[in-house]
Amino acid sequence: MAEKINRKVKSAPVVAEAKAMPAARAAAGRGVAYKGAVPLKSFMGWVLLVVGMALLAGFMAAQLLVNQRFSQLVEETSSRVELQGQGRSAVVSEWLSGVAKMADSVANAETVRLFVAEIGKSAASGDPQLAQAMQAQQPYMEALLREFVSKNKMQGGHIVLPDGQILLGQGVVPEMVRDRGLLASLMGEGVGVFRPLRLVNGVVVMDIVRPIRAPGLGDGTDSRVIALLWLSLPVGDKLAELVAATPLDRQGERTAMVQNVNGEAVVVGRTALADLNEPFIKLEERLGSGRVVQESVVDNKPVFATLKQVVGTPLALLQEYASADALAVMGIYKPGLFMIVTLLVVVLSALMLALTLHLMGQRNKTRVKLLGQTMEALVRVVEARDPYLSGHHSRVARLAVQVGNHLRLGVGERASLYYAAQLAAVGRMLVRRDVLSKKGKLSPAERKEMEDHVSQSVAILGQLDFDLPVVDVIRQMYERVDGSGHPYGLKGEEMNEMAKVLGACDAYVAMTSDRAHRKALGRDEALRAMGSGAFGREIVGAIRAVERK
Repeated sequence: MAEKINRKVKSAPVVAEAKAMPAARAAAGRGVAYKGAVPLKSFMGWVLLVVGMALLAGFMAAQLLVNQRFSQLVEETSSRVELQGQGRSAVVSEWLSGVAKMADSVANAETVRLFVAEIGKSAASGDPQLAQAMQAQQPYMEALLREFVSKNKMQGGHIVLPDGQILLGQGVVPEMVRDRGLLASLMGEGVGVFRPLRLVNGVVVMDIVRPIRAPGLGDGTDSRVIALLWLSLPVGDKLAELVAATPLDRQGERTAMVQNVNGEAVVVGRTALADLNEPFIKLEERLGSGRVVQESVVDNKPVFATLKQVVGTPLALLQEYASADALAVMGIYKPGLFMIVTLLVVVLSALMLALTLHLMGQRNKTRVKLLGQTMEALVRVVEARDPYLSGHHSRVARLAVQVGNHLRLGVGERASLYYAAQLAAVGRMLVRRDVLSKKGKLSPAERKEMEDHVSQSVAILGQLDFDLPVVDVIRQMYERVDGSGHPYGLKGEEMNEMAKVLGACDAYVAMTSDRAHRKALGRDEALRAMGSGAFGREIVGAIRAVERK
């Protein structure tokens, strides 16, 4: 085995005489400070990479889910606003249908139609008897109309002839009734209409116009329009009731009534009408999608909105849902989702760390076992060649660890001391046996051969992976604080702290042990000799404290 190692060492550049001493000295002082063992560096790098990629992938997936949920919420909210608008519009339409039927109960009454027709005949024929008979019936018809208006809490009701004459009337006559062109248009259309709402003394009023036709001929054909029933109904409270919030409405949802007045959009309130300064058709186009693409007509805030026409009327239902309220759930969903992703990544990191620590433990156990076996084999070879070294390395190792404890060195530093103490003399295998066992003083050449065993040890051990600065400690263990050591002549702060400890412990054990050329010194004598300045005062004190225990 010694021959095999000898062949390897002879080829190593460390022992080449051509290497300049300044370069070797600089190399010896570099990178020796121990920062703590970092086993499985590559594996740890992969662990960090995997965790980082998992974190990135998790956050990307979370953002994708957030975007999908946001789009889904927008679709759901838009659909809800559309359905609400349609529902409210249907309710208003149903109510207006009831109002129309109520008005038609008068306009289509046979007594009313006959009375209006007879009045027309009387005026056309000039028959005094017919005129007298109609005058006799008029109080009765006025009473019927008055009772109808009063019962239905209307502001007024009038039967208007084609020339604008009020045949029967109750309440204030609307100004538009005197518009001959409007009357002609309404009679020409021959259908009932709901006029745009108007404001009368702080009351929102709807005008309901229904045609009164001449009595039928019995052949199923529609007869001509001979008059109009014009009813004025206060609707502010009723419309406010129809658009009021219900228990099923969510926070931020609201409904308003809008009407088309000569092409302009007007908001209808309980007791007021407000011009929006926007054409009705543009408002209808702008609010048709239900998306958050427009400002509210109420407070200019972003809203989901839709406008639903009440068929057959100038009215439309404006349904809004404030986007801040509609999308409020995202304020909980997004942080919650990212928290879940973070927790998953933390769990993954913990599992990866646990796996790393487990593998590190297994790897270190295997490495320690193999290293121990290798170390024991090398020590046996060295001690077999030099009987005086028997047990020396174990004593140095124990003492170095105890001194390290006393000096409060870290676990990795104490481990470095232990291994370096056991392996420091492996280079002695290449020293001739007669030099090792010589009892007299060594010649300069022999001393040089002995001192070179440090370089031999470094060359041999440099091929092993310790994950600890063992080789660096061995390289400097024969340096001395005062610069009197070898091979580089380092001193003071140029030396590594662990090398100082190991050098002192090795010297102490050597002094207190028998050698071929001398007898062992006493403990106190050895410590006094070490106090000459070659070894650190603190380290010598630590050896003294350990030995006294």
